[in-house]
Amino acid sequence: MTFRSTFQGVVLVCVVAFVPLATFAGDGEDKKSVKGYLALGAAAVPDFEGSEDYEAVPFVAAKVDFGKLYIETRGLGARANLSPFDQIEFGPALSFRNSRDDDVENELVAGLREVDSAFEAGAFVKVPFNGLLSKRDQLAFDLEVVTDVSDTHDGTLATLGVSYSYAPTMKFRLSGSLQATYADDSYMETYFAIDADNASRSGWSIYEAEGGVKDLGFSLAANYQFNAKWGLVGIAGYKKLLDDAADSPIVLEAGDENQYTFGLGLSYRF
Repeated sequence: MTFRSTFQGVVLVCVVAFVPLATFAGDGEDKKSVKGYLALGAAAVPDFEGSEDYEAVPFVAAKVDFGKLYIETRGLGARANLSPFDQIEFGPALSFRNSRDDDVENELVAGLREVDSAFEAGAFVKVPFNGLLSKRDQLAFDLEVVTDVSDTHDGTLATLGVSYSYAPTMKFRLSGSLQATYADDSYMETYFAIDADNASRSGWSIYEAEGGVKDLGFSLAANYQFNAKWGLVGIAGYKKLLDDAADSPIVLEAGDENQYTFGLGLSYRF
């Protein structure tokens, strides 16, 4: 397993796993000024965005709360909530996007010109609604916008999501979320287009990829707390690539527009 593929998988898994762990970290009557969670396990994710091959990767997620403020890691991404209000959360967001090189399983994709790792920075806003149907549920709307700051794809992505989490008991929580991601022309050209150079490397025709809604997806998660500290979390996610992403030869001929994520891990609350 390469560092590139491992990092990519960690990012995907943590996005799926965040909802149940974050809401569970806030359950109970503990009013400590500093608290949070750490989750570790294993998962299966696509080899690259649009791949039909899967690989085993670590499952890692963490969050530390300082009263209303918090810092959370999401694979190689991070957020910091700077809002002092209960009704809205907002703050900076960072992410790391792995390179796509000759380590991928598919030989045609491995032969394409390498795409370097990318660093992205931006901001997020989240509006949670707690206690709608019970004292232990939450509905939340979330928007995150990040832009490449590393001169790799020079693009911008915006992800809009809605999630619902419900705990039928103090030890068990179920969560579901829906997400849509918009990617601009620069991002799509970098990861899904085939220029003259890559056409000669792969034998594919030249293909242009324009910006738009890149994917739609949903995830399900379950978290069971053995006790006040230790728990078990399971995740399952699905993402469907759309439009120019799905029609790219990288996906259409060498991959799959249907992308899945599965994982299982232990969580520790503090």
